[in-house]
Amino acid sequence: MKKDVLEELFRENYNGAVLYVYSLCKDYALSEDVVSTAFFKTFSVWEEGGSFKSFLFKVCKNELFDHYRKRKRLVRLTADIPDGTDAAERLIADEEYRSLFRALELLKEEYREVITLFYFEDLSVAEIARITEKSPDNVKVTLFRARQKLKSILEDEK
Repeated sequence: MKKDVLEELFRENYNGAVLYVYSLCKDYALSEDVVSTAFFKTFSVWEEGGSFKSFLFKVCKNELFDHYRKRKRLVRLTADIPDGTDAAERLIADEEYRSLFRALELLKEEYREVITLFYFEDLSVAEIARITEKSPDNVKVTLFRARQKLKSILEDEK
């Protein structure tokens, strides 16, 4: 693949991938690390013609799970490290989006994932099904339930 194509794919997908991984792990630094590794892996195996974005997001999710598996084997050290919430504030500039993002954080991970992929990343139900390894019908049902829960959370805020 040419360098220009790689740079363009990186520019187009980096912020969305970081936001997606952040929605799963709530750690901005980890999100950046996972996305960087995922880009490297995706560039090395992806062939033009398929959907780069859905393939990248699948690799990001797998890379995050690999990180958690490896982390289970490590001894945890305690330190006063910020949790990255101000990083999310940088990604979400508009106040309207901040309240939406806060409401998203209250959702179950399964709901948060499909909402993020569908609305923030504009992925189709079929692409989300490939990423989450669920049937398209199951993704539709999950999206419906996630919307209902999100609506109730936002209404309770008012």
